[in-house]
Amino acid sequence: MLPLELSRWTMTLAPEIRLLLCCARSRLTSSAAARLTTLQAGPLDWDVVLDEAVRHGLIPLLYRQTPALHAPGPALDRLEREFAAASQRSLALTAELVDVMRMFRTAGVSATPFKGPALAAAVYGDVTLRQFRNLDILLHRADVAAAERVLAHLGYRAQPSSRYARGYLRGDTTIDLHWAIAPRCFGSRSSVAGLWVRRRPVTLDELRLSIPAPEDHLLLLALHAGQHVWGRIGWLADVAELLERHPALDHAAVRYEARRHGIERLVRLGLALASALVDAPLSREVAAWVRRDHGLDGLVRHVCARRLRPAAAPPGLVEAAGFHLRSRERWADRMGHAARGAGTVLTLPARLAVRASAGLRERSRPTATVTPVLQRR
Repeated sequence: MLPLELSRWTMTLAPEIRLLLCCARSRLTSSAAARLTTLQAGPLDWDVVLDEAVRHGLIPLLYRQTPALHAPGPALDRLEREFAAASQRSLALTAELVDVMRMFRTAGVSATPFKGPALAAAVYGDVTLRQFRNLDILLHRADVAAAERVLAHLGYRAQPSSRYARGYLRGDTTIDLHWAIAPRCFGSRSSVAGLWVRRRPVTLDELRLSIPAPEDHLLLLALHAGQHVWGRIGWLADVAELLERHPALDHAAVRYEARRHGIERLVRLGLALASALVDAPLSREVAAWVRRDHGLDGLVRHVCARRLRPAAAPPGLVEAAGFHLRSRERWADRMGHAARGAGTVLTLPARLAVRASAGLRERSRPTATVTPVLQRR
């Protein structure tokens, strides 16, 4: 168990959020069931419950706990409709991933899907129990061009890219190709070659795929959720279900990789939040490792107070930057993160000026097609 100073922040949450935390598992724990009964004895706004379930990606898990819910009829009807829509979306995205992976294989592209349906199948055993908005695929940088040709053939259009990923859009479906696991400012500087070696098989629609090992998926979850300031309870559910599904998880390997990538605090934070908020199972050894970081209390407080508020807006630049700095345990990483962030802000006016002057030069050519500067890709 984690110390009381971490768990106490759950008592500051709105009752509707606390109800969702109770239901954020594929099976109710005994303590969650008791808390759920107590919460439902008091006043609850079920419109808020359902709105927040949508925002936090918890519709499937909330629907799974319908027998334990004392919600009014209209709320249960809406929950059923939301679940039907979420299930249809998850199944459609899973079918799309299978089609893309088959074509990648034909084109000789080595690719590893992660999060999304891959994580849902490996951890929940059912792709409809996890909500996901897009498809994430990791591949070698040398295979990006071949993968792009496959996606173009399927009708996907490339979106603006970052240094480590690019999105491809077709209709309401987005596929993100990653050739690194996170932005450099998140400290994942080291090679990810080990992730490819440790991959595990999973079957989706009769297609056998290789996905990250549970230990690597835990690191990927911590990175992704930390990047977004843990703004979705669904990510906590993922961590808890992964730990439940893999009791023999190699935590020594997790700690080694986290230290190597400079993300120990991010991983500790994910485990602390999942344990304190959704009853994730932690062994005594792992809980002791988490407790050794005395900087977690402020981060847990921040997530509860700012990110788990009903109708919370996405984190702004200042909030996210401050959270990311405090999420780094090494001063060298903090300084590097701050320097890169400052460099981005300081060079922004110069970059905009260059783009604006380029736009003026283009407009001076009579045969040029004029595109507004802020709409260029």
